[in-house]
Amino acid sequence: LWRRRAIAKLWEERRHMGRTPMFKFTSPGYENVDFVFKNESASRTGSLKHRYSWALIMWAIVDGKIGENTTVYEASSGNTAASEAYMCRLIGVKFIAIVPNSIEQVKVEHIQSYGGDIIKTDLGDRLIRAKQEAIRNNGFFMNQFANSDKAEEYHESGNYPLESVNLMHEVLAQIREDLNQTIEEPNYFVHSAGTGGTISSIGRYVKKYGLRTEVVLADTQFSVYYDYVMNGRFTNESGRDVWVIPGMAGIGFGVMGPVKHGVTSSLLRAVIDRAIKIPDIASTAAMAVLKRLGINGGTSTGANFIAALHLAATHDKASLFNNNSQRLIIATILGDTGDYYESSYYNRTWISENFNVHGGLAVYDCWIKVYR
Repeated sequence: LWRRRAIAKLWEERRHMGRTPMFKFTSPGYENVDFVFKNESASRTGSLKHRYSWALIMWAIVDGKIGENTTVYEASSGNTAASEAYMCRLIGVKFIAIVPNSIEQVKVEHIQSYGGDIIKTDLGDRLIRAKQEAIRNNGFFMNQFANSDKAEEYHESGNYPLESVNLMHEVLAQIREDLNQTIEEPNYFVHSAGTGGTISSIGRYVKKYGLRTEVVLADTQFSVYYDYVMNGRFTNESGRDVWVIPGMAGIGFGVMGPVKHGVTSSLLRAVIDRAIKIPDIASTAAMAVLKRLGINGGTSTGANFIAALHLAATHDKASLFNNNSQRLIIATILGDTGDYYESSYYNRTWISENFNVHGGLAVYDCWIKVYR
């Protein structure tokens, strides 16, 4: 009876989710390129993790992982924890987030606003600590890093009169409803990866339906995902020794051991076509430039935009798959609001102190001039 009621509440939430908005942006010098941003910060919990957490919680309930008295544990940088806390409160179970010591206070407060409790630990110890806490307290460790593929089927709604919440599905639907858009598929879909769940779900969708969109990973400077995707490396060795702080909060992979799909990561290299390595300080500068242009995004948005600019600059226009149009469409994600990073990646004092090893404000300001 409890499970039936919990699932009904999740379907009611699904009805209210709808689509997140999408907007086009044209950058100076790239007048023939549409940068299409899917604004996931407009979701109920403020990030792209809302739809993802809905699917994870639905999977865990259906498969009997979560019951009426279960405490759910999750390892997170903040956004997934907030969305899962929301879903757990919705179905009436306790939620505890294991987060890095470096987490922004605003993210802590966001998680707590949905009834979640917080345990802080070292960045690289989150998976171990979450598993330990779940075992010790007879709870359930959701493990978003391992289980995103388990939730994949729950993007679809089956007999329910609701469309898929797969992000690529929504992007295609919204592009095709744009009367001013003559191309029905993006040439590229660009996104960064933390767990790898979102970009893998996009890649699976593209491959499943035979789309011509190229799926491109925007990887952070000291993350091992680039080498994993392009060369199959770091499956048996950790990237801890090559990781340099502060990194880009919530994205990249390095300190939590080897990249093992279904264990420590959900990134499926088979559905990613290309990866681009992005300097962290360049991504940080891109956040500031975008904000001045009215796009208030977080760390992943900065990295995504740099990768998108690179693709626009290097794309062979003769290879456009729609010969009736000279426009290039590069779709990407505004993953969360920049409000979470006012004390960090938008703060010049913080940048000076934390990116000193990367050249500090001199290099940061240089990147901003390049963008302008």
